[in-house]
Amino acid sequence: MLTQINIDLKKAMQERDKDKLKVLRALKSAVQYQKLEQRKELSDEEIISVFNIQVKQRKQAAELYIQGGRPELAEIENREVEIINVYLPEKLSEAELEKEISEAIAHLNAESMKDMGNVMKFLKEKLGNNVDGKSLSAIVRRELQS
Repeated sequence: MLTQINIDLKKAMQERDKDKLKVLRALKSAVQYQKLEQRKELSDEEIISVFNIQVKQRKQAAELYIQGGRPELAEIENREVEIINVYLPEKLSEAELEKEISEAIAHLNAESMKDMGNVMKFLKEKLGNNVDGKSLSAIVRRELQS
């Protein structure tokens, strides 16, 4: 995965694509920081986790820019999210996610909101980085309340 980032980084330099270059450098820096923090080489799964954190940070920044009346800055953050998403695995659709949640609830015999923690833990282990935690939590909450 890092190999592809390096290749795309060189390509962005040659094409003088400043936006993509900025994002790729930030991604590479975040991975390097995590590598130093953990004192080991990162697996692809761990790199994807770092990328997901970067996406989450940019989405939060975009929301804050919109609340602050700066939609042009929010647009920049959203473009950066699109660039990062190229390197992330395909996320599950909402229909697929609802199916997985229903199966997990049935498997764990979850009946109320008290079981939400167990359901979330089970789904996070099963689905890994293929799902957004915020949307997962919202759907699990909705399913358990009905």
